[in-house]
Amino acid sequence: MEQEEVRVVINNSSNRRRLSVGESDCLSPGHDRSSILSGLSGRSKANSNLKEDRGITLSDVRAIMPTVLILILTIFIMVTVIPYAFSSVIKQLEAVQRLEAKAAEAEIAKDIKVSGTGEGQTLPTPSSS
Repeated sequence: MEQEEVRVVINNSSNRRRLSVGESDCLSPGHDRSSILSGLSGRSKANSNLKEDRGITLSDVRAIMPTVLILILTIFIMVTVIPYAFSSVIKQLEAVQRLEAKAAEAEIAKDIKVSGTGEGQTLPTPSSS
């Protein structure tokens, strides 16, 4: 199977760049000296001209405002909806703790009755954790 050379022209604003396929199956830049990725263009050095000690401006605050709103909404949902959704589970856990406490009291009362030495003694209350 023969490979034929393909030329693709991409129109980006007023710049025309040619990409070509040689012996490989992928497109490769055809000697583009003004590419940002090449490191030779003036645009790739634009970040070095920025001031390092630039202060926070109103446009910076406006840029992060959607993120802040999403964060606040998420925290509101976490504080209100999630505890409501898990309230039945929390109630079940509390009921299990109460049942375990009653079972422990019944076991202690049974031991006292069996031993017969429990006259005049008070039952210890199990500590809940």
